Amino acid sequence: MQLILPCSPTLLRNDRFSLLDSDDDEVPFWRILESILSSRIASWGELIEQLDTISVIFHSSGLPDFAFLRDFLQNDWASKEAHFFSTVWPAIVQLALEMPQLFPEHSLPCLTAENPKVLLSRRQVGCLVVHQFLCSLPSQPWNTDSSQDFRIWYSSGSRHPSAVKTYLCALFTYFERLSGSKAGTESESAQALPSPLLHEWPITFTLRIGEKTTAQLDPALLERELCPLEITQLPTQSTDPSLLGLPNGASVISANKNVGFGQTGTQEEVNAGTTPECCPITLLAPTLLHDQVLIVRGVEAMVSLKGYGRDATLDQALSADYGDLSGDAHSSKWRRRTMLFMDALELDLFDPAEGIADLMPGHVDREVLKAYNAFSSGIGSEPGDGDSYINVVTGLWGCGTFRGNSQIKTVLQWCAASMAGTSLRLVLSGDGQGAFGRDLANVVARAGRDSWTVRDVLGLIGALKPSDPQAKVVFSYLLEALSQPSS
Repeated sequence: MQLILPCSPTLLRNDRFSLLDSDDDEVPFWRILESILSSRIASWGELIEQLDTISVIFHSSGLPDFAFLRDFLQNDWASKEAHFFSTVWPAIVQLALEMPQLFPEHSLPCLTAENPKVLLSRRQVGCLVVHQFLCSLPSQPWNTDSSQDFRIWYSSGSRHPSAVKTYLCALFTYFERLSGSKAGTESESAQALPSPLLHEWPITFTLRIGEKTTAQLDPALLERELCPLEITQLPTQSTDPSLLGLPNGASVISANKNVGFGQTGTQEEVNAGTTPECCPITLLAPTLLHDQVLIVRGVEAMVSLKGYGRDATLDQALSADYGDLSGDAHSSKWRRRTMLFMDALELDLFDPAEGIADLMPGHVDREVLKAYNAFSSGIGSEPGDGDSYINVVTGLWGCGTFRGNSQIKTVLQWCAASMAGTSLRLVLSGDGQGAFGRDLANVVARAGRDSWTVRDVLGLIGALKPSDPQAKVVFSYLLEALSQPSS
């Protein structure tokens, strides 16, 4: 399965504005795009006119408006306008027009069971991100509600405007980084920036297919004792680099089955939206199946964000980290950043009157196997990587919109990390999760003292029915069932 890129000579469009000297009804879209991008522009208004022209020609219709993007540029990015068009815009246009050389097949291979890994250079990824900004990419060759480009950030009526503004800030910060130049202030001239294009490393997107049932697992995995579990309590949710599993761990992205960026402030969307190099994931990854997870490695965040949903706001722009002073990019923390996109069951579709949906037939196995598939992806993934991730940073996976039970989901992730030979770091935020953290700390202490095993815990959870009273208080249930007298 391939995504046809705009440089393909087979991608034809009507030259409705007569930009080319041609009598043909349809011409290769690439020639039209080259003509549009060759026009010199010098203002935000002219940029939006170009975006609208591309949209009308390529997608046969423009957006309802570009009000949100226009407001962002004319307010948040106003002081950078002159520098953007003198330095940044020419650089990213040049990168966009390198597509035929960067992708000589004129297509992008998508992730499938037969083609489970796509490796791209940072220059290739940068080119794709610029085209996502231009909205010059065709729709994905599969049914999905994930957008292939950033037009969902441009129009008025955003549900979570502070989050979307942060995503645009990350994107334009990335463009500055690509150009190697940052706008100065009234008292300072423009500053040179280290560019990702001069500090190359591979960016990989991997579709990992795991076991379908726990019966297929090595029985020895179930005999492992529960791994160390660290609890981090924050005042508010954050994407600070210290919470991303850098450099030798991994972080869980609580994904939808159609992965990627979006218009709101969910955990998945804030992690993708603050990391432009991650955004081509929507061009590569079809809908995740129950036995599949997606591993993204080597992508650099541009900004950090704090808060969740409507409260998600920009925290700070992040400094570049491209290795040590000798220029060795191998020491960059971002080179080894690993994002584990794993979709939880959509338990909000079940009737709460039927009990705890996490315990319905097949659900426990599905979630444990999904998490184990992701957490074990560090084993032998690259030469010299070691046996496993140092740790996996996660939160209350699938416990927001999908209404998973926090205690059950946490214990299942704990078991999966134990089987994968790593440790777990659970990040909680807000006063409302303080009591949960304290209760979990008691369980962690008892599990370590009494050497609980994965088999012990999964056996007890598997014996519960959705309607059992203990299903609502799994921490207490485990403490009582597995307690041993103190010596």
